[in-house]
Amino acid sequence: MSTFPLRLPEDLKEKASEQAAKVGVSLNQYITASLASQVGAQAEAERYFKARSRRAVRGQAKKILARAGRRKQPRPDDRLDDAP
Repeated sequence: MSTFPLRLPEDLKEKASEQAAKVGVSLNQYITASLASQVGAQAEAERYFKARSRRAVRGQAKKILARAGRRKQPRPDDRLDDAP
């Protein structure tokens, strides 16, 4: 385990301290758990998009977009208010 000096805006520290107290942990434990959650979510997103990119077919998105809306008129609720 290592130590790391962390500068936080005072209001953020106060809110984090309040939330840590509500769940009954120290501010250090609360920040560690919050950071671990965010790091894990980021790692999962990277894994997911890397797997998706391996299945991608180059140029397929342009073909799909070229077909979008053909033979279909926009619905009345698709029009923007300021559109003519």
